[in-house]
Amino acid sequence: MEQRTSSRSHERVLAAVVDAFAPPDADAAATLEIVAGALARLPAHKRSKLSAALAMLTSPFAGLVLAGRFTGFARLDRARRERALLRMSHVRALRPAFDAFARLSLFAAYAATDTQGRSAVWERLRYPGPRADVPRAEPLPTTTIGAGERIVADAVVVGSGAGGGVAAALLARAGLSVVVLEAGPAFEAIASRQREVESFERLYLEAGLCATTDLGVSILAGACVGGGTTVNWSTSLRLPPATAASWSSLVGRAGFSAELADAYDAVESRLGVTVATSHNRNNGVIVDGCTALGWEWRATPRNAECVREGCGYCGFGCAYGTKRSTATTYLRDAVAAGARVFAGARVERIRFDTANGVRPRANGVEAIDVASSRRFAVDAPIVVVAAGSLRTPGVLARSGVTSPHLGKHLHLHPTSAISAQFADRIETWNGVMQSALCDRFADLDPSTGAGHAGFGATIEAAPAHPGLMALGLPWYGRDAHAAEMTDAAFRASLIALTRDRGEGAVGVDERADVTYALDRDDARRLARGLAGAARIALAAGATRVSTLHATPLELSVADAARGGFARFEAELLRRADAREPLALFSAHQMGTARMASDTGAGVVDADGRVYGVDGVLVTDASVFPSASGVNPMLTIMALAHRTVSAYVRAHARDAAPA
Repeated sequence: MEQRTSSRSHERVLAAVVDAFAPPDADAAATLEIVAGALARLPAHKRSKLSAALAMLTSPFAGLVLAGRFTGFARLDRARRERALLRMSHVRALRPAFDAFARLSLFAAYAATDTQGRSAVWERLRYPGPRADVPRAEPLPTTTIGAGERIVADAVVVGSGAGGGVAAALLARAGLSVVVLEAGPAFEAIASRQREVESFERLYLEAGLCATTDLGVSILAGACVGGGTTVNWSTSLRLPPATAASWSSLVGRAGFSAELADAYDAVESRLGVTVATSHNRNNGVIVDGCTALGWEWRATPRNAECVREGCGYCGFGCAYGTKRSTATTYLRDAVAAGARVFAGARVERIRFDTANGVRPRANGVEAIDVASSRRFAVDAPIVVVAAGSLRTPGVLARSGVTSPHLGKHLHLHPTSAISAQFADRIETWNGVMQSALCDRFADLDPSTGAGHAGFGATIEAAPAHPGLMALGLPWYGRDAHAAEMTDAAFRASLIALTRDRGEGAVGVDERADVTYALDRDDARRLARGLAGAARIALAAGATRVSTLHATPLELSVADAARGGFARFEAELLRRADAREPLALFSAHQMGTARMASDTGAGVVDADGRVYGVDGVLVTDASVFPSASGVNPMLTIMALAHRTVSAYVRAHARDAAPA
């Protein structure tokens, strides 16, 4: 009885919290259902922390301390609930709980619909919602695991994203029997519905709720067939030459850059990478602003042909089949060559044969069918791990691989945004998603802003639908936030993506906790990038720009004309040094099983082979020796192409008769 009473008490507090955050025109029942469902899907240890926060809010002492009333949170009037939540946001120990509830509630409120698929919030924002012209896509053929089935193959690939898809295709083309195990679901049916909330729940890691342990950085990572290539924004960039040269030194291979260039050529050809020739209004802000300032900008190479007027939903998976993800290219090549792709198959560990008494040799993997919780095995002498930088370290560690570098050296490309208000409609959700960038600030000394060894920030445009936009904008009261969101169609979103020198880590146990603290110099580089983005937006005609700090820093065009920009940039740098709360995001995770010239510096060698064992390759961004500084998809694919091509050539030589 006591447990049920406690549960009901928590439910009442949760409803009161969500109600305080959500705008008055949100569907209260649908919003609360989404939030409750998201909490239920959290890993147990994360869910328990938020349950503890709800328990704290039931106490009348919490009401006294946070709102001046000796009563539980659910009994407070709206004004005092808002005051209590804002008080929580300024207490270091309570800030993570505030961030979690704010993000969940705001995303749900702006992404939710009623049972008829309608939303009063969308009407206020003039957001069109899903389109009616989505064709029926031909899904990638996937295989179902039979009860008691034992699968035998020449190679098993763990993960179907950028690295796994390329590896599967090259191995299958070489005549090997290949099995691909993807922990996430197929995406086509979900993509066809173009629902923001469903896509985040089903296609992203941890239902889109992945974050650092302190919630300082929200992490977006694909977790479906095709991985990140299914839900990313199609940007297809090569490493800057200086970065490629530094990687050559770090991995101890003089010819590394040339080998990588050849692999880039092959991957770009298969993906049909082309340079964007048109720009929606959001990307046009970069074009117009840089042109007005006399700054250089460049059109972005992309692996998609976005010809439809309503494109802009690619972050939910492309419904039109015009994005050349691995699911529409390399995985189909693999299947055509005889490979089998299993969706909803989570790999627990690699099995090794240690009978020779010298070095463990891979002989397959053990996995779980997610739908049935049934365990099964795949026998294979070659294992390619491409589970992503946040999951590959755990797979290797559970398999007995040891290294002081495993799970360490995590780079996140910490990113924040400038929200820019315009008099005309921008509609960040409509049109080609990323088609222009400015890398003027990509090489910065953090103190002076001068060139400094390839570390800095690149400015790009970020597409945003209502849910993502709402959770990104600072919340300092329901009505104020709702007023800001009402102008969503007139806002541009420019991001500063930082090549980070600082590092974090991901746990190698089942919890896979991510720890990351923004390095001081990286914070200053990010601040200078945000200042550059603000300049671009104002030069393009923005009437006002604002940051995503907990207390936003704003600059109007009139203030800028009176010399206010220098003060704006100085305040950005001051806040960076003071570590004032700023919404940070990461769509790029790298380096947690890094490639190096020897075991003293990394986990895999220059050919992607795991040190200390035989038959295991790693082909995802975890092998990056440092942060790439650019969107990593193309580099992951090129490294995978280089690694697997070298392995296939060596395998062919070994198999050739003497």
